[in-house]
Amino acid sequence: MAAAPKPLSPEAVELASTHRLGALEGTFVPKRLNRLIFALYIFMTIHLLVMFVIPGLLFLWWLRRTPDFSRKQAAKRLHLFENGLIVNPQSGDGTVVIRWDSVRLYQDITQKIINGIPGPTEYVYSAVGPGRDSAGITHFYEGPEIWGPHMQQCVLRAQGPTALRSAREGGTVDFGYFSLSRTGITARTMGRLPWSDVREIRIAAGRVLVTRTGGPGGPTGSGGPGGSGVWCNAAVSDVVNLHVFLAVAGELSADGRAA
Repeated sequence: MAAAPKPLSPEAVELASTHRLGALEGTFVPKRLNRLIFALYIFMTIHLLVMFVIPGLLFLWWLRRTPDFSRKQAAKRLHLFENGLIVNPQSGDGTVVIRWDSVRLYQDITQKIINGIPGPTEYVYSAVGPGRDSAGITHFYEGPEIWGPHMQQCVLRAQGPTALRSAREGGTVDFGYFSLSRTGITARTMGRLPWSDVREIRIAAGRVLVTRTGGPGGPTGSGGPGGSGVWCNAAVSDVVNLHVFLAVAGELSADGRAA
């Protein structure tokens, strides 16, 4: 985790105390442009303002979304605490506070391919809290490959035991596209698959693949009678609290095989 570059603002300290967020575990700042791109943007802005005033002003307005051209954007922070987060979303004003024990966290990680060449990776996390509290957290902040998995692990730590206990006691735990119970996994468009028929649940290319044993895979499956295939193929971005889902599914699947 990244160390806080400077002490928390008085507002952040008050919010952390009010919401009982516990110890600060990391602070992330907006990502800056590299020198070459920064120089290129300056050149383009000057060129457009000289040659085409209106497009130049529009481009300058667009640049103000970046911390390099806006003090307001540069002052924004993502703070991760033991029990929750405080974030200034990239768009708009305000501060959002959400606790790990109540958040519904979605992740969407995609890599652009340009003429067959891997391009930049885009990270988009949506943290939805009780009521109207929600925030989009993106690669606007430095270190998404660090703070993203850390947030998922914090949610797992806060919600995993409760979710597993609820399922084992006969409840159904909702994870967006999927729901889990002690009898099986249910997909929104596929119905329920008993744990005895689940072969594997894994992540591949931004998808959650659920494979089954001993039967056809269904509409998206590759198996046939007597074989195994993909029973369900869903986008990771449709799954709430991904790490909790994977951990609980693993435990319940093991329970089903042992029964």
